[in-house]
Amino acid sequence: MQSDRGSFAGKGRTGTGEPNMLKYKGKPAKRLFDLSDGVYLRTGNVSKCALPVQEGIERFVRKWRRGDACWPAYEAAFEGAVRTFANLINAPAGSVCTLENTSMGISMAAQLIAPPPGSNVVVDDLTHPSNILPWSTRADVEVRYATSADGAVDPQAIAELVDERTAAVDVCHVSMAIGFRHDLDALAELAHAAGAYLVVDAAQSAGLVPIDVQASGVDFLACPSFKWLHGTLGAGFLYVKPGLSTLGPPPIPGWMAARDPQNFAIRDIMLHEDARRLQRGVNNGVGLVAVEEGMNMLMEVGPDRIWRHVSDLATQLHDGLVELGLAVRSPGNAAERAGIVTVAVEDTREAVVNLYHEGIHPGPYIPGELRLDIAFYHDREDIERTLAAFKKAVVNKRQRTGAARR
Repeated sequence: MQSDRGSFAGKGRTGTGEPNMLKYKGKPAKRLFDLSDGVYLRTGNVSKCALPVQEGIERFVRKWRRGDACWPAYEAAFEGAVRTFANLINAPAGSVCTLENTSMGISMAAQLIAPPPGSNVVVDDLTHPSNILPWSTRADVEVRYATSADGAVDPQAIAELVDERTAAVDVCHVSMAIGFRHDLDALAELAHAAGAYLVVDAAQSAGLVPIDVQASGVDFLACPSFKWLHGTLGAGFLYVKPGLSTLGPPPIPGWMAARDPQNFAIRDIMLHEDARRLQRGVNNGVGLVAVEEGMNMLMEVGPDRIWRHVSDLATQLHDGLVELGLAVRSPGNAAERAGIVTVAVEDTREAVVNLYHEGIHPGPYIPGELRLDIAFYHDREDIERTLAAFKKAVVNKRQRTGAARR
């Protein structure tokens, strides 16, 4: 067990009483990953491949080497991935379909909503381009931007832009830039009060932040598998609230949308009446195998336990960076954060190189900032090592440079 250092109470435990290091089937979760290169803080970009995920892919590939002997494994992975993701976000049966990525999901939601000319869609200035383009490329639809302040977006700033012509409110549940976390319940309430839909990009939350689509009232939710769900590239999910899948025809109709895809009587094709009508053709088999194994791993560790653990570590990292005198861009309020902590640096490239030499691997996605993504396998020692590296490679470096200039 790690020694008790830092501000958290309880030897070897975080402030909430959770173990310092989470376990998977009785063994430290760290053993699931190749962490030989140091502290990997880029899960929000691409998660490292966990051992159970690798083993699942290898089993599938061995069957694939025998040709269509892989088909039953593909079908099992497809059904298992949809079922497990639905359980993860408390979605009812038939409300989830698979797709390639978040962009596809948001675009399909936009096509189903089909905002008429003269309508508007409200977003915020912390969002991702995937949440802009499906609306901004439509003729005569206005995109309105709510402005963030102090690393957060006040729901009131969104409410002030919503009116009777608003077709949708579209947000990233957690901002990819600074990790701000929206209150989905509040946004659903204000959107529905105006007769609008709530569309959610859960790329930086699904698999980490607790999501209950039924309780919150979310209408559409899309996410990829290669981030916090610990899958791989090229697979993802779209949740559609029951009753909304038939707002319009399937945007990209395919044979897997049929009630009986194996019935090739082409004059009698009947589509599902729920989100399954949005399925297209055969999916990325390796991607579905990977994300099913990734989610099973998360379920084994415990989603609630993971969330408490990562929240505590994010607070430790946030507060430690502030104590070092660094400008932290992420919200100071833990209720508005997730697993991302973003800090400002003077020279992004120099900071990344210096931190790499200390075995710390941050995400340099925006000039002048470094994003630090905390995964469930991290522990307090990782945070302490990260803070020590920032002190040496960023703070002390800045002080030495300043002294040399005087």
